[in-house]
Amino acid sequence: MSGILVKLSGWSRSWKFWVVLHILLFLGLLTVLALLLYPGPGSMERAVALKILDGQIPYHDFPSEYPPLALLSFLAPGLLFSTHIPYCLAFAVEILLFDLAAMFLISLVASHLKISRRRALTVYTLSILAIGPLITIRYDMLPAVLVLGALTSFVLGKNKLAWGALALGFSAKLYPLIIAPLFILYHLRHRQYRQLVTGGFTFLAILLLLTLPWLIIDAPGFWQSLTYHMERGLQTESSYATILLVGQALGLTEVTGEFSFGSWNLVSPLADSLAKASFFISAGFLAVLYSLFGWLLWRKPKPAAVKAPAVPESSALILGYSLLAVTVFLLTSKVLSPQFLIWLCPLLPLLKGRFNYIPWFLFLTAGALTQYVFPYNYIALELGETHPVAIMAARNCLLAIMAVLTIIFSFRPQAKPGQPATSY
Repeated sequence: MSGILVKLSGWSRSWKFWVVLHILLFLGLLTVLALLLYPGPGSMERAVALKILDGQIPYHDFPSEYPPLALLSFLAPGLLFSTHIPYCLAFAVEILLFDLAAMFLISLVASHLKISRRRALTVYTLSILAIGPLITIRYDMLPAVLVLGALTSFVLGKNKLAWGALALGFSAKLYPLIIAPLFILYHLRHRQYRQLVTGGFTFLAILLLLTLPWLIIDAPGFWQSLTYHMERGLQTESSYATILLVGQALGLTEVTGEFSFGSWNLVSPLADSLAKASFFISAGFLAVLYSLFGWLLWRKPKPAAVKAPAVPESSALILGYSLLAVTVFLLTSKVLSPQFLIWLCPLLPLLKGRFNYIPWFLFLTAGALTQYVFPYNYIALELGETHPVAIMAARNCLLAIMAVLTIIFSFRPQAKPGQPATSY
């Protein structure tokens, strides 16, 4: 890792360019657009921060569907500003700091994978622009950076740090847990049993440290923050919902909409059934994905037990299947809010292979389509109008194609010595 840091130190001039560019993008463009385009940006986060500063205890004095680390990200800007506009600007600066951390980690992993840092950061910057102003008013960059930090630490051989970062990610948003099976399979294949035990202990210890105070104060109130997500309905932008809306446009089914659980959801017997089945569908698809990952690991010659950083090929495989796991989770979940696409932004630039530009292009297009619907045509989507429904359905199809192609590319044979690698 020290060798990689030495290489990065010689890249200071280019690094300054990327830092200045992202500062201008976040504070000079995206934040301004967010304040102009979105109704009351940051209102929910600010309200939570003010309640905490007023002495109210989350999960006990007021309900919250957000994990502890998410609440901390809401509170930090509130420690400085209590009025709306200053709070939003401070929150945007906080997200910018997460963004700069993501750029550093992307550069670090790109050096490890021996891929172009300039290209990786270009893809990352374009993905941020594809998400648009929404990225500055939602905290989803925090769990995304923690997942990237966990993966960076893992491929560089920093096992405890990797599992610790994953626990922090889970304490900010629940989805980082889906990365853990990839770590476990890698440990088992490389006979890293001690690393698996110490990593699992680190994960559980940090998770317990962050949740135990809330369990002591008000266990039912804390668990309600988890059951809240289980009780949610079928959100309009989810894959299932767009299929039902397309079916309604074709006269094949009928649904109605309602605002509940902080989002616009579909209501019908079929929609309710799909919402209940979505957890099991997600689990099934992820199980298949983990099986493919394990098969790719086990088809290689049996490795010796090692503690060193993962070789670039294995690192690329872990990173690629982490991107796939998050994408599959998004597509099979009953909720697919626009800001959830932020989770993919730090992982996408590290996709390695000859045809990696195809998934990049598909994601950038999907991000642009999402931004077109939300916020510009979201009311029309809620009303079930054909045009935005078709756009959102196309968005989900592009993400599905991106996942399928990424899986196909992961099975490409390895390059012969002296030739560029085309596989993970």
